[in-house]
Amino acid sequence: MTDPASQPSAGAICYIDDEVNLLSVVRRGLERRGWTVVTIGDPFDALRQVRKAEPRIIILDLLMPGMDGFQVLRALKSSSDLGHIPVVIASARDAQKDKEMAFSMGAAAFLVKPFGVKELLLTIESVLGPIVAPPDPQPSPDTFPNQGG
Repeated sequence: MTDPASQPSAGAICYIDDEVNLLSVVRRGLERRGWTVVTIGDPFDALRQVRKAEPRIIILDLLMPGMDGFQVLRALKSSSDLGHIPVVIASARDAQKDKEMAFSMGAAAFLVKPFGVKELLLTIESVLGPIVAPPDPQPSPDTFPNQGG
């Protein structure tokens, strides 16, 4: 996990997902494009880590053990200091009822796994507006794997 205390808070993204391999792939893809990425694998620790990181946006999986993404989303959106941060749901669950619930709870966007790094970046830009980042110096995987969630 990236230590948020050692990273600048401008341009930070928190990605909350229990799939360690997926977090690693996403982090590399976003960091190559100028983002500071804080990966959070434990949903029970999510609020503390998000507070520490002060991200511009949060990417959140729905299917996690012990606490699902809807519970995390509810906690984030009901928090006076975190509720303003946009949340993008990233999940293998593609049911219309999940999308409706996510949007009714305050999610800014919903991505269905697997998705490519370009799709993720376009979604982030659709939520935050155009982002100026350095060009990608290395090729990256076209698609993040569908690993749960």
